[in-house]
Amino acid sequence: MSFWQSEKDGDNFSYRVVQRACVGPNESYQFYMGGVAMATHVDALERHFDKPLLWVTTQFLNHGMLENELTLEVKQIGGGKNVVQAEAVMRRDDEVLHRSVAALGARGDEPDRAFVRMPEVKSPEDCPVKQGDANASADNLIGQFDRRTAFEDSESGTEYMWIRPLDGMKIDAAYLTLVSDFFLGAHVRTRGGTSLDNTFRLINAHQTDWILTVTQMSSFTRGAAHGNVYMFAEDGTLLATSSQTGMLPKPV
Repeated sequence: MSFWQSEKDGDNFSYRVVQRACVGPNESYQFYMGGVAMATHVDALERHFDKPLLWVTTQFLNHGMLENELTLEVKQIGGGKNVVQAEAVMRRDDEVLHRSVAALGARGDEPDRAFVRMPEVKSPEDCPVKQGDANASADNLIGQFDRRTAFEDSESGTEYMWIRPLDGMKIDAAYLTLVSDFFLGAHVRTRGGTSLDNTFRLINAHQTDWILTVTQMSSFTRGAAHGNVYMFAEDGTLLATSSQTGMLPKPV
């Protein structure tokens, strides 16, 4: 069972926040990372409707904390024969922490095509380990991954990062949504910022050891960072895309 997976509770789900789902600057302040919450939503939606994810948008409204007991309400809000439109709302008691809308399903009469190509980069083994994170520890979320910097240019707002889980997690929609939320770690100015939202689109849950995340910041505007991420398997298969907005950390 993945550390982001919730328990089925009647028509809804329940989740207790564990250490591996958290990040934070010290032991007394460990908060539920938005990307893990998003993975919790996606996993519950796919299980509830028994359909594959197409896309999901999540708003990060409030922080969950380590050992919080949370509830996740899932319901259909639209859709037709092939595709379900759905909503997932996560709460701590009566407080809404995260809200997602999503589409799930498939129509099998169109061949798959990918128009985006993976850039040429060194293999993960030939790339340096990514610089440490102020919110990282060996037993929280950041400690669950091996991350390598393949390319970084702050002037153009670009980062290519290899990432793999240390315990062999399955590459599925939930895992890829989690990886997409490393967005704010891609630029020296955005590290330590706060995500407002994330929109994720699943292309192919292709099994791979390493994933290359190609992050392009679009702009820093009114104290917020906007940007996009493409995710590729080692063989160049396009796995997913995402776009996100986060508030920049206050200047030191």
